[in-house]
Amino acid sequence: MGELVRCAQRVSASICGLALLVSSTPARAGEPRVQIGPYVGYQFGGSLDATSQYEKRHINIQDAPTFGATLSFAAARDGTAEIGYTRTDTELTSHSSDGSFEKYDLAINYLTIGGLLEFSIPGAEWLRPVIGGTMGPSWFEANNEYYSYEEWRFSLLMEGGFKIQIVDHLGVRLRARLLTTFFTDHSALFCGTGTGCAFTFSGTALFQGEVGAGVYVAF
Repeated sequence: MGELVRCAQRVSASICGLALLVSSTPARAGEPRVQIGPYVGYQFGGSLDATSQYEKRHINIQDAPTFGATLSFAAARDGTAEIGYTRTDTELTSHSSDGSFEKYDLAINYLTIGGLLEFSIPGAEWLRPVIGGTMGPSWFEANNEYYSYEEWRFSLLMEGGFKIQIVDHLGVRLRARLLTTFFTDHSALFCGTGTGCAFTFSGTALFQGEVGAGVYVAF
Protein backbone atom coordinates (compact mmCIF):
# COMPACT_ATOMS: atom_id res chain seq x y z
CA MET A 1 0.00 0.00 0.00
CA GLY A 2 2.92 2.37 0.75
CA GLU A 3 4.18 2.01 -2.82
CA LEU A 4 0.66 2.73 -4.11
CA VAL A 5 0.48 5.94 -2.08
CA ARG A 6 3.95 7.03 -3.24
CA CYS A 7 2.94 6.39 -6.84
CA ALA A 8 -0.21 8.47 -6.36
CA GLN A 9 1.85 11.27 -4.85
CA ARG A 10 4.27 11.25 -7.79
CA VAL A 11 1.45 11.33 -10.33
CA SER A 12 -0.31 14.10 -8.38
CA ALA A 13 2.91 16.12 -8.34
CA SER A 14 3.28 15.59 -12.10
CA ILE A 15 -0.26 16.81 -12.75
CA CYS A 16 0.27 19.85 -10.49
CA GLY A 17 3.52 20.57 -12.31
CA LEU A 18 1.74 20.34 -15.64
CA ALA A 19 -0.99 22.70 -14.43
CA LEU A 20 1.68 25.15 -13.20
CA LEU A 21 3.46 24.99 -16.55
CA VAL A 22 0.17 25.58 -18.35
CA SER A 23 -0.62 28.63 -16.23
CA SER A 24 2.85 30.20 -16.31
CA THR A 25 3.28 30.71 -20.08
CA PRO A 26 1.31 33.26 -22.14
CA ALA A 27 -1.31 31.85 -24.49
CA ARG A 28 -1.00 32.25 -28.26
CA ALA A 29 -2.22 35.65 -29.38
CA GLY A 30 -5.37 35.69 -31.48
CA GLU A 31 -6.46 32.13 -30.65
CA PRO A 32 -9.72 31.31 -28.81
CA ARG A 33 -9.18 31.18 -25.07
CA VAL A 34 -12.17 29.07 -23.98
CA GLN A 35 -13.45 25.71 -25.22
CA ILE A 36 -16.59 23.99 -23.99
CA GLY A 37 -18.38 20.88 -25.15
CA PRO A 38 -20.07 17.56 -24.35
CA TYR A 39 -18.78 14.11 -25.16
CA VAL A 40 -19.86 10.48 -25.06
CA GLY A 41 -17.78 7.37 -24.76
CA TYR A 42 -17.41 3.86 -23.45
CA GLN A 43 -15.87 2.95 -20.09
CA PHE A 44 -14.22 -0.38 -19.31
CA GLY A 45 -15.41 -1.34 -15.85
CA GLY A 46 -12.51 -2.88 -13.92
CA SER A 47 -12.49 -5.24 -10.94
CA LEU A 48 -11.50 -5.41 -7.25
CA ASP A 49 -10.91 -8.03 -4.58
CA ALA A 50 -12.72 -7.28 -1.31
CA THR A 51 -14.05 -8.79 1.92
CA SER A 52 -17.72 -8.94 2.85
CA GLN A 53 -18.71 -10.31 6.29
CA TYR A 54 -15.32 -12.07 6.59
CA GLU A 55 -15.78 -13.67 3.18
CA LYS A 56 -13.54 -13.02 0.19
CA ARG A 57 -15.36 -11.55 -2.75
CA HIS A 58 -14.44 -10.57 -6.29
CA ILE A 59 -16.13 -7.43 -7.58
CA ASN A 60 -16.72 -6.76 -11.25
CA ILE A 61 -17.94 -3.48 -12.72
CA GLN A 62 -19.62 -3.91 -16.08
CA ASP A 63 -18.45 -2.02 -19.17
CA ALA A 64 -20.93 0.72 -20.04
CA PRO A 65 -21.47 3.94 -22.02
CA THR A 66 -20.33 7.17 -20.40
CA PHE A 67 -21.08 10.85 -20.93
CA GLY A 68 -19.75 14.15 -19.69
CA ALA A 69 -18.56 17.65 -20.52
CA THR A 70 -15.36 19.70 -20.38
CA LEU A 71 -14.56 23.38 -19.93
CA SER A 72 -11.05 24.43 -20.99
CA PHE A 73 -9.15 27.70 -20.65
CA ALA A 74 -6.11 28.58 -22.75
CA ALA A 75 -3.52 29.39 -20.09
CA ALA A 76 -0.26 28.75 -21.94
CA ARG A 77 1.23 28.85 -25.42
CA ASP A 78 0.46 25.18 -26.02
CA GLY A 79 -1.65 24.26 -23.00
CA THR A 80 -5.01 24.50 -21.34
CA ALA A 81 -6.36 24.24 -17.82
CA GLU A 82 -9.46 22.04 -17.80
CA ILE A 83 -12.42 21.20 -15.60
CA GLY A 84 -14.39 18.07 -16.48
CA TYR A 85 -17.28 15.89 -15.36
CA THR A 86 -17.98 12.27 -16.31
CA ARG A 87 -20.81 9.90 -15.35
CA THR A 88 -21.27 6.21 -16.07
CA ASP A 89 -24.42 4.21 -15.23
CA THR A 90 -23.53 0.54 -14.93
CA GLU A 91 -23.82 -2.54 -12.69
CA LEU A 92 -21.58 -3.94 -9.94
CA THR A 93 -21.57 -7.69 -9.40
CA SER A 94 -20.05 -9.27 -6.27
CA HIS A 95 -19.07 -12.96 -6.54
CA SER A 96 -18.26 -15.13 -3.51
CA SER A 97 -16.22 -18.33 -3.37
CA ASP A 98 -19.34 -20.49 -3.02
CA GLY A 99 -20.70 -19.28 -6.37
CA SER A 100 -23.32 -16.89 -5.02
CA PHE A 101 -23.42 -13.27 -6.15
CA GLU A 102 -25.07 -9.94 -5.48
CA LYS A 103 -25.85 -7.25 -8.03
CA TYR A 104 -26.06 -3.47 -7.57
CA ASP A 105 -27.05 -0.68 -9.91
CA LEU A 106 -24.01 1.59 -9.90
CA ALA A 107 -23.33 5.16 -11.03
CA ILE A 108 -19.72 6.39 -11.09
CA ASN A 109 -19.06 10.14 -11.21
CA TYR A 110 -15.75 11.94 -11.75
CA LEU A 111 -15.20 15.67 -11.17
CA THR A 112 -11.70 16.64 -12.29
CA ILE A 113 -9.32 19.55 -12.75
CA GLY A 114 -5.89 19.55 -14.36
CA GLY A 115 -3.74 20.58 -17.28
CA LEU A 116 -3.37 19.48 -20.90
CA LEU A 117 -0.69 20.15 -23.51
CA GLU A 118 -1.51 20.55 -27.22
CA PHE A 119 1.06 20.04 -29.96
CA SER A 120 1.01 21.79 -33.33
CA ILE A 121 1.75 19.79 -36.47
CA PRO A 122 3.44 21.87 -39.21
CA GLY A 123 1.22 21.98 -42.27
CA ALA A 124 -1.76 20.54 -40.39
CA GLU A 125 -2.89 23.21 -37.94
CA TRP A 126 -6.37 21.67 -37.96
CA LEU A 127 -5.02 18.61 -36.11
CA ARG A 128 -3.53 18.81 -32.60
CA PRO A 129 -2.40 15.87 -30.45
CA VAL A 130 -3.30 16.31 -26.77
CA ILE A 131 -1.77 14.75 -23.65
CA GLY A 132 -2.21 15.51 -19.97
CA GLY A 133 -3.71 14.60 -16.64
CA THR A 134 -6.44 15.59 -14.22
CA MET A 135 -7.43 14.69 -10.67
CA GLY A 136 -10.30 15.18 -8.27
CA PRO A 137 -13.10 13.51 -6.33
CA SER A 138 -15.04 10.52 -7.59
CA TRP A 139 -18.22 9.23 -6.03
CA PHE A 140 -20.06 5.94 -6.33
CA GLU A 141 -23.84 5.68 -6.08
CA ALA A 142 -25.08 2.11 -5.68
CA ASN A 143 -28.37 0.50 -4.82
CA ASN A 144 -30.00 -2.91 -4.75
CA GLU A 145 -33.43 -4.14 -3.69
CA TYR A 146 -33.00 -3.03 -0.06
CA TYR A 147 -30.28 -0.39 0.27
CA SER A 148 -28.89 2.75 -1.36
CA TYR A 149 -25.32 3.96 -0.83
CA GLU A 150 -23.00 6.84 -1.79
CA GLU A 151 -19.23 6.87 -1.24
CA TRP A 152 -16.51 9.40 -2.18
CA ARG A 153 -12.91 8.64 -3.18
CA PHE A 154 -9.89 10.35 -4.80
CA SER A 155 -9.01 9.66 -8.46
CA LEU A 156 -6.23 10.40 -10.94
CA LEU A 157 -6.83 10.42 -14.70
CA MET A 158 -4.26 10.36 -17.50
CA GLU A 159 -5.28 10.93 -21.11
CA GLY A 160 -4.17 11.31 -24.69
CA GLY A 161 -6.02 12.11 -27.88
CA PHE A 162 -6.58 14.59 -30.69
CA LYS A 163 -8.46 17.80 -31.37
CA ILE A 164 -9.67 18.20 -34.95
CA GLN A 165 -10.78 21.67 -36.05
CA ILE A 166 -13.68 21.45 -38.51
CA VAL A 167 -14.31 25.17 -39.03
CA ASP A 168 -13.41 28.28 -37.06
CA HIS A 169 -14.58 27.92 -33.44
CA LEU A 170 -15.90 24.37 -33.90
CA GLY A 171 -14.11 21.05 -33.65
CA VAL A 172 -14.14 17.39 -32.65
CA ARG A 173 -12.17 15.87 -29.78
CA LEU A 174 -11.10 12.22 -29.59
CA ARG A 175 -9.56 10.84 -26.42
CA ALA A 176 -8.54 7.77 -24.44
CA ARG A 177 -8.13 7.85 -20.63
CA LEU A 178 -6.85 5.74 -17.77
CA LEU A 179 -8.88 6.34 -14.58
CA THR A 180 -7.44 5.29 -11.22
CA THR A 181 -9.46 5.43 -7.99
CA PHE A 182 -7.64 4.74 -4.70
CA PHE A 183 -8.91 2.72 -1.73
CA THR A 184 -6.71 3.02 1.36
CA ASP A 185 -5.98 0.35 3.99
CA HIS A 186 -9.05 -0.74 5.96
CA SER A 187 -11.38 1.36 3.81
CA ALA A 188 -14.98 0.36 3.15
CA LEU A 189 -17.56 0.87 0.44
CA PHE A 190 -21.34 1.15 0.57
CA CYS A 191 -21.91 1.50 4.31
CA GLY A 192 -25.34 2.10 5.82
CA THR A 193 -26.42 3.17 9.31
CA GLY A 194 -27.01 0.03 11.37
CA THR A 195 -26.37 -2.25 8.39
CA GLY A 196 -22.57 -2.34 8.30
CA CYS A 197 -20.57 -2.15 5.09
CA ALA A 198 -21.08 -4.16 1.94
CA PHE A 199 -17.34 -4.43 1.18
CA THR A 200 -14.01 -3.65 2.86
CA PHE A 201 -10.60 -3.23 1.18
CA SER A 202 -6.94 -3.40 2.17
CA GLY A 203 -5.04 -0.86 0.11
CA THR A 204 -5.95 -1.25 -3.53
CA ALA A 205 -6.93 0.75 -6.58
CA LEU A 206 -9.63 0.51 -9.20
CA PHE A 207 -8.31 0.90 -12.75
CA GLN A 208 -10.70 1.77 -15.56
CA GLY A 209 -10.21 2.63 -19.21
CA GLU A 210 -12.29 4.94 -21.36
CA VAL A 211 -12.49 5.98 -25.00
CA GLY A 212 -14.70 8.82 -26.14
CA ALA A 213 -15.45 11.57 -28.63
CA GLY A 214 -17.25 14.88 -28.54
CA VAL A 215 -17.60 18.27 -30.12
CA TYR A 216 -16.34 21.57 -28.74
CA VAL A 217 -17.05 25.23 -29.33
CA ALA A 218 -14.14 27.68 -29.02
CA PHE A 219 -14.48 31.41 -28.36
